Amino acid sequence: MKNRTLREIYEEYGISRRAIQGYEKEGLVHATDKMKRGYLLYNKDMVNRIIQIRFYQDIGYRVKQIKEIIDASNDIKKIALEVKLDELKSKKIKTNDLIQQVEKMIAEL
Repeated sequence: MKNRTLREIYEEYGISRRAIQGYEKEGLVHATDKMKRGYLLYNKDMVNRIIQIRFYQDIGYRVKQIKEIIDASNDIKKIALEVKLDELKSKKIKTNDLIQQVEKMIAEL
């Protein structure tokens, strides 16, 4: 994988420039090079880290929480992911119940 610009990361992974800049501001990522025109570049490891940060956000962690998790030991990451998995499963059950209630209400109309 070649170094990527912010635009290439957005186009390939759907992670906005603004989000990546936020990660930089929080010290989670940094550009690894710069093009002649001043465009920032991110190497494979940094791109993978950006993708990992987005995943943690997608499952419900805030950036400040991700800062504590992302460089932690695998044991700590595993615990954090297990906690989130339990939360997601609970939400799934609740959502399924709500879907059934809505379907019932629709059928009764």
